[in-house]
Amino acid sequence: MTGTSSEYDEVVAANVRLHTSMSDQYQTCEPHYRPENLAHVERKLLRAIDGIGARRMLDLGCGAGFMIEIAKPHLEEIHGVDATPAMLERVDRSGPATITLEQGDTGSVEVEDASFDVVTAYSFLHHLYDVGPTLATAAGALREGGRFYADLEPNAYFWRGIEQLERDGGDYDPIVAREIHAVAHRDEEIEAEFGVSAADFNRAEWGKSMLGGFTPEELREQILGAGFTTVDFSYEWFVGRGQIMNDESLPAQQRDVSVAAIDELLQRALPLSRGLFKYLGFVATR
Repeated sequence: MTGTSSEYDEVVAANVRLHTSMSDQYQTCEPHYRPENLAHVERKLLRAIDGIGARRMLDLGCGAGFMIEIAKPHLEEIHGVDATPAMLERVDRSGPATITLEQGDTGSVEVEDASFDVVTAYSFLHHLYDVGPTLATAAGALREGGRFYADLEPNAYFWRGIEQLERDGGDYDPIVAREIHAVAHRDEEIEAEFGVSAADFNRAEWGKSMLGGFTPEELREQILGAGFTTVDFSYEWFVGRGQIMNDESLPAQQRDVSVAAIDELLQRALPLSRGLFKYLGFVATR
């Protein structure tokens, strides 16, 4: 991405302001902390590190410790990096793994070359003005054969579909209206709840608000260009999944079966169905 260093730095600063304001409530207001998603991400992390003898992990944009909490029963050492001190203060360092934390920008932080088995970045890359420097950090930190797991990044095909709909009108089903509201009005909600300006929120969510998400095609070129040998993408969270999972009129087992069946069908329908998934994830091998 072309731009100035001041723009890059201002996006980092906007993230610090946003996440400082949200830090006390972050672990309760973000839906990815729900138990069902924690279990889902743990399964994906374990698949990513399966067979590589992983001991050491670098978590980029670690925030309040979402990935650290999931990973620490499975690894010996975890190093987390984040730009916001207030978020780092929320990380729970207890448990079996040795955990170290560092305040800094993930695009310029110094890490020992080829010293980690796995690097993670969960719901983080869209907070960056330019993902290139952080991809380079991940590639440089990994040993040969190490893996980089990133997830919950905005899927540009979904975001483009939302942009074609009426922001404040239209005869839409509540499922669609809810997604429009989440995309078009989230900045207003954050401003009202946390006192962070809508402009700061959108700057801090650069990859969503300014770029409109990522496509696998665009990310693949950047990931391979950073020095990775392979990358595999996944699509996550089809439209309406949350409504099914939280429908208390249905037995819990029926909800789980329905979600799994719909997800399997839409996964089989890729790439035709790609615009129905809200998020992208990937595992890249060094």
